[in-house]
Amino acid sequence: MEIGATGSTADVSVVESDQIGFAGLNADTFMTLLITQLQNQDPLDPTGNEELLNQLSTMRNLQSNIELGDAMKAITTNQQLSTAATFIGKTVSGTALDQTQVSGVAERAFLRDGQAYVGVGTAELPLSGVEAVSA
Repeated sequence: MEIGATGSTADVSVVESDQIGFAGLNADTFMTLLITQLQNQDPLDPTGNEELLNQLSTMRNLQSNIELGDAMKAITTNQQLSTAATFIGKTVSGTALDQTQVSGVAERAFLRDGQAYVGVGTAELPLSGVEAVSA
């Protein structure tokens, strides 16, 4: 008696995201991977409960690390904006992104692309380019 091969192909969809690699993964992605693994495992040698629990634990740890990284990034960004806001009303000088020297009274503080800036007239001075601050 001959037995033909059986199996299924998983219908996995890819969602485009700005995040690449592990940063683009979420809980739904992990569950899809786990279910796909269970559907396609060898019925004569199924994955053990301990291995599945280890995989779930690893996935949960990875998700927690991603969330922690996002929280740390948000805290850092907010801290940079707070620092830039303390310069408002003070005379600042430094180098702008286009390498021009800027000096004058800081009128505003803002974020662009995750980086804090201080506005001096029409010039925008990144916080990292501030070289001197005086009252």
